[in-house]
Amino acid sequence: MPVEQRSGSSQARAITFGVVAVVVAVGVAWAFITWASRGDGPVQLRLGDDVFTAGQAERLAAQVAQEGPVLFSDVSGRGQLQPIYVAHFGDDARLQWSPVSALAPGAQEGCFLAWNAERNLFEERANVDGAGRQVGELCRDTTWSADGSGGSDGSALEVFPWRIDTEGNLVIDLRTPDGPTTTTG
Repeated sequence: MPVEQRSGSSQARAITFGVVAVVVAVGVAWAFITWASRGDGPVQLRLGDDVFTAGQAERLAAQVAQEGPVLFSDVSGRGQLQPIYVAHFGDDARLQWSPVSALAPGAQEGCFLAWNAERNLFEERANVDGAGRQVGELCRDTTWSADGSGGSDGSALEVFPWRIDTEGNLVIDLRTPDGPTTTTG
């Protein structure tokens, strides 16, 4: 059976073509991944939930009235990337909710908001030992009101839009933190 013999230059061209094809394929894949991960294209990858149902508004309003704002440690399912506090004001459970981010603007790693019932405001405290702090120690001497406004350093907390659904549940939209606006209905 005859076997084709190639010249050395034919083999070199075949190897060069193969290497160039692999390099081009890796470059195209890298460019596509870089473009897709920017997050401003038509396709965005988001893991976890965009809407969080906190529970029955009547029950939650009663709990907030007794204990202060309620902490939900991670409402997005993304691994402590979006803890929130939910505060309520007034007597009507269908009105005046304030879901705010439990991460203060510019917070250092391991620092989260904590409700201080005596002072009736949020403080930024360490939740782990490290970085020269113990658990519960103040991270910064900055405070915020229960609705997320009035930061003693001039900042405001992220406030998330909300609504009461037809079953009486408080539903919080995590996609668009907008500031101190609320939605009813």
